[in-house]
Amino acid sequence: MPLRFTIEERFEASPEDVFRLATDIDAFGDWMPNFVRVEKLTEGVAGKGAMWRETRKMFGKESTEEFEVTAAEPGKSLDLFIDGKKGTTGRGEYRFRYVFEPQGAGTLLKMDGEIAGMGWFMETLGRLFIGSFKKAVHGDLKAMKTHLERRRVG
Repeated sequence: MPLRFTIEERFEASPEDVFRLATDIDAFGDWMPNFVRVEKLTEGVAGKGAMWRETRKMFGKESTEEFEVTAAEPGKSLDLFIDGKKGTTGRGEYRFRYVFEPQGAGTLLKMDGEIAGMGWFMETLGRLFIGSFKKAVHGDLKAMKTHLERRRVG
């Protein structure tokens, strides 16, 4: 049974601006917590079919995962897939859907996450740690928000 969670964050920026930062692979190091490096596996902007390998420091060690954009509608939605077998975790499938909703002069970013294919034991254990994972992912959205809003003021 997959683990599912939802996170929301409000931005004082347009859905197009939030989407642009979320898909600007070259700018990840400007705002992403624990960022080490990113390697583009495809050329061009992060639209459908775009792939990259992202490395961050997690629990004191480098962790690398391979991301693929499975759907993208600029300023509206972004779907990401991570095949854990190709990364440091060595297992699992991670799906993230970001929806960029206009809200007044800003944006409400909703992110639905799903983790599957971890095996019975890891999925059972994962239910104990989903709160920590959710908090870390929410930290990413908050860091992106701070960077975007600081950039707009500065």
